[in-house]
Amino acid sequence: MFGRLNTPEEIFSYDLGAALTMERDTLAMLGRLEEAAQRPEVKQLLREHAAETRVQVEVVEQCFALLGQEVDDSPCPVTKALAAEAETKLKKADDSLADAVVLAAALQTEHHEQAVYENLILHARARGAEQVAVLLESSLAQERGAGDRVKALAGRIAVTGVATTPEGGMSTGAKAGLAAGVAAAVGAAAAVASRVGGHEEGTGGHAAHRAEAPVTGATATDLPSAAPAGTTTGATTTTTTGTTGTTGTTGTTAGAEVLNDDALEERIAQSEHRTTGS
Repeated sequence: MFGRLNTPEEIFSYDLGAALTMERDTLAMLGRLEEAAQRPEVKQLLREHAAETRVQVEVVEQCFALLGQEVDDSPCPVTKALAAEAETKLKKADDSLADAVVLAAALQTEHHEQAVYENLILHARARGAEQVAVLLESSLAQERGAGDRVKALAGRIAVTGVATTPEGGMSTGAKAGLAAGVAAAVGAAAAVASRVGGHEEGTGGHAAHRAEAPVTGATATDLPSAAPAGTTTGATTTTTTGTTGTTGTTGTTAGAEVLNDDALEERIAQSEHRTTGS
């Protein structure tokens, strides 16, 4: 452990030790993320990168050997902070949303690791440690590949739906949305039914009042004029003639029929009689 960094070489060695701590922290973090993941493909991706990370730990140790230095594990607060952030979010998030949290944490970690390796490679070449640079480039390539895979999977999940359905049913969020939609539809239907019912009650009462009113002294000439030939009316009026010669309405039947020619001519004659006053 360096008490103070006085040369570029010491800074490089310090950063290399921090990279070692970074990979060890990342390995532990990947194990925790795999446990929290819900989808099999997410678990598999994390498992594969954990295997790569174990190799990357060995690569950093080999770099120390090439430099002729003892392995030093300098602190790396960034990966610890990323792991703590992921853990906090996992505790707050519903289990069905865990994969989104897991992949976000993995992607952030990959970007940090790539930046660390890019910086180490730059300074390794500056000090003429080409073999160290080549080893570090192999780790950088793995980090970039892992980052691309994490990003692709995170994008696919974001498009097809973030939440999982572990039991084969809908997720909690989907169920809540469906319930809200059903409730809204039922409420709207009830409101329409209420309005229609009120309208029918009003018109029905009016119709009933008219039906209850007796028709007295009405003659055939007082009845509504017949519809023109070739049209269909909503009801057929049937009349009967009593002993006093008055005509009353006895009822209506649905499915009206067109008046025949004789009935039509009779109605026309009655209309002309009223017009001429003869």
